[in-house]
Amino acid sequence: MVAAPFVRVHALPTGYLWLPDRWIFADGDTNLRHLSPDYSFLISHPSGKNVLFDLGMRKDLDRNPRVIREDYSSIEPYVPKDAYDLLSEGPIKPQQIDLIVLSHLHFDHSGDVTRFPEARILVGPGTRECIAPGYPASDGSPFDGTVLTHAGFSELESTQYQSFKQGTVPLGFPFETGVDMFGDGSLYILNAPGHMPGHQMALARTGQDEWVAMGGDCCHHRTLLEDPSRDISVDVGPNGQPGFHKDPDSARSTIHRTRKCHSNPAVFVLLAHDAQLDGHIPIYPKALNGWRSNGLKSKTRIETLTLEEVKTRYY
Repeated sequence: MVAAPFVRVHALPTGYLWLPDRWIFADGDTNLRHLSPDYSFLISHPSGKNVLFDLGMRKDLDRNPRVIREDYSSIEPYVPKDAYDLLSEGPIKPQQIDLIVLSHLHFDHSGDVTRFPEARILVGPGTRECIAPGYPASDGSPFDGTVLTHAGFSELESTQYQSFKQGTVPLGFPFETGVDMFGDGSLYILNAPGHMPGHQMALARTGQDEWVAMGGDCCHHRTLLEDPSRDISVDVGPNGQPGFHKDPDSARSTIHRTRKCHSNPAVFVLLAHDAQLDGHIPIYPKALNGWRSNGLKSKTRIETLTLEEVKTRYY
């Protein structure tokens, strides 16, 4: 059997926002907020094809849906550079992106697809039905309708999720099926339900017995992967919603599977809003490949991330 090739994975910090502790945890502190990064990921295949997993936030925050802007006093988004800007500063330019896979269509993941007019846009099953028509056609929608009208938009079908090729996923991998994006086992899209319809994760093979799992919004804090006694909030959340997750039971199941990935020494799980990794993982144009030999998985921050620290990286 020929081993699956490796892909190169790069983290892009596409902004920062504050997440209230009580929105994340059932036993959260109502007086505490966490400054959290908003990571997108660039995946480069040996064929020369380039994929973005998520776009993060858009820079022109005034163009986000009205109901999102109404939460700005709580989340205070800060976007000095968006995905387009970050790519423009590195060797792989925005015009070289072939495919954008969106974990889901919340504003801090869907970005501004109009800045990538030539790319294909791929979302999970049930996304269109969930969000159509989106904002601004529906003024009360929290979703950006321009994703649906993008010329390259397409939605995965449930029949496309297939069993994994032998040797292409870690031993004991807790997900049963995925979409093999390059047909060689180097990048899989995973159905990860719970957060909202169509929510997806990704698994990339970055080296010999080494993988990176991109968690999207399967959960919003690393503690949920490391402390099974902590539960997700199901009664307080953004936009007046009862918690972050539309289907809490499915979300708990996905978190349980992701926790198993996290406990596997061959898998590095990166959540979209993983503040504990901010400042410790390499960012584009540096790659995450080799994280296992470098011990990156254990290099989490102890000190609280501050906006002052973040701003020193840009100004």
